[in-house]
Amino acid sequence: MLAPMIASSALTPEELSAERSALVLGTMTWDDTQPEVNAAALRAGLDAGITLLDTADIYGDGASERAVGAALAELDDAERTRLRVQTKCGIVRANRATGVGTKHYDSSPAHIAASLAGSRERLGVETVDTLVIHRPDLLTDPETTVRAFLDAREAGHVGELGVSNLSVSRAQAYQAALRRLAGPESRLACVQVELGLHHRGLVEAEVLANHTAAPATGGAVGLGQWCRDEGVELQAWGPLGQGRYTGRAATESAADSSDEATVADTTQVVAELADRYGVSGEAVVLAWLTRLPWGVRPVIGTRAPERIAACAQQGRAAEAMTTEDWHRLWTAARGEKLP
Repeated sequence: MLAPMIASSALTPEELSAERSALVLGTMTWDDTQPEVNAAALRAGLDAGITLLDTADIYGDGASERAVGAALAELDDAERTRLRVQTKCGIVRANRATGVGTKHYDSSPAHIAASLAGSRERLGVETVDTLVIHRPDLLTDPETTVRAFLDAREAGHVGELGVSNLSVSRAQAYQAALRRLAGPESRLACVQVELGLHHRGLVEAEVLANHTAAPATGGAVGLGQWCRDEGVELQAWGPLGQGRYTGRAATESAADSSDEATVADTTQVVAELADRYGVSGEAVVLAWLTRLPWGVRPVIGTRAPERIAACAQQGRAAEAMTTEDWHRLWTAARGEKLP
């Protein structure tokens, strides 16, 4: 058995500290053609207290990782030490230039080794802090993937393992494999899923469990509570819903006129609460997530310094948000009253 692996980021919601910022800065839109824009975003993130950057090998076909690496290289030692980097692997795209190949998911040892080597080179690091399996590969058993991760960790190439976009049972399988192979105290660093006012399935499945309005969640029912119980960090990607409730791209986000009306109503509620709390609309939308009892850590995917600063106000919004306010937001986003 390998030495036990205890994920340093796997904290209970009450154990947030200076080492674990409330937000994660997503870098999917970063590329290596605008280094000054990336640098400004990173500076805004540091000023907001952010301590974790999120990227992936497929973002921009590696351009995001190169951009992150270049931005990190410009920091002084003290600032660089504050930041951790997580990247993802496991999605293989068809060749964009030729169209040859089929997009597929691959968590095999060979793919993990090759992907991790490429990520380390692009990021300019010897060790990636956290490697996240991007999508489930049903043809590779979780134990096989975990063995590949542990080999990479033994070589000093990665610190922790996370997973994303998967069912509770699949997350449990990864957790069980870690404990079998690396000791009973080992655990996943994070589970990352889409979650927000616009994508409420995990929340509604819990609250509406005994009602016909309960949504299908693709096997993810109970994921939030499982993460809390197991000390696994739950990260939410796309938490702002592409700005649909803060006056950005509202009409583009609405599929039909009824959706457009719901977005408009929710945007109004967000604005009213933001005015009452003295914070940004982004902070209100994020606070709806961070008020959940699961210790949700939103991944904000913007390069705009002013929007990063706006998101950083979510702590104040969460403190001000009452139970009634939280339900008012939820009801507005649903477009119908709760049963």
